[in-house]
Amino acid sequence: MSVIGRIHSFESCGTVDGPGIRFITFFQGCLMRCLYCHNRDTWDTHGGKEITVEELMKEVVTYRHFMNASGGGVTASGGEAILQAEFVRDWFRACHKEGIHTCLDTNGFVRRYDPVIDELLEVTDLVMLDLKQMNDDIHQNLVGVSNHRTLEFAQYLSKKDVKVWIRYVVVPGWSDDDDFCASIRRIYPRYGQR
Repeated sequence: MSVIGRIHSFESCGTVDGPGIRFITFFQGCLMRCLYCHNRDTWDTHGGKEITVEELMKEVVTYRHFMNASGGGVTASGGEAILQAEFVRDWFRACHKEGIHTCLDTNGFVRRYDPVIDELLEVTDLVMLDLKQMNDDIHQNLVGVSNHRTLEFAQYLSKKDVKVWIRYVVVPGWSDDDDFCASIRRIYPRYGQR
């Protein structure tokens, strides 16, 4: 039986969520409540529309020429795509069969590490890990949850054979101070691009 995904929307020719021109799928559901979130309508895990991998791939392949010409591919974003790890894994497998580069844009808030997470990472060409704030107290005020799970996921990724880009949003008064910038410089060599 095919896994059903729940998506909010997609962007056919994105240029900021991974290398090249990308087909970005915004998955429904997120457990963080970032004060600066620009996709608040993706938070509800029951919202959006249901879709199969086959239906999504019909959309994706129509943009293959643009992706191939630019060194692009697909990006699973959100909301939080990792909440639907089985679906994203199956979608990325289908993309790899078509020779399409895959990118997981995640906040790293992983609740449990089961084989599905490993299987997803095996078909992920790039992880863009969004670090909201290194100071846990500020992180909790900024997004509503601790940063421990995100940092645990960063540690987990450092042991995997997957390329990682660290991303963060500079928010005046929240993530633009010298301590935050210094902490990003310290963490980047351990978890950054390989």
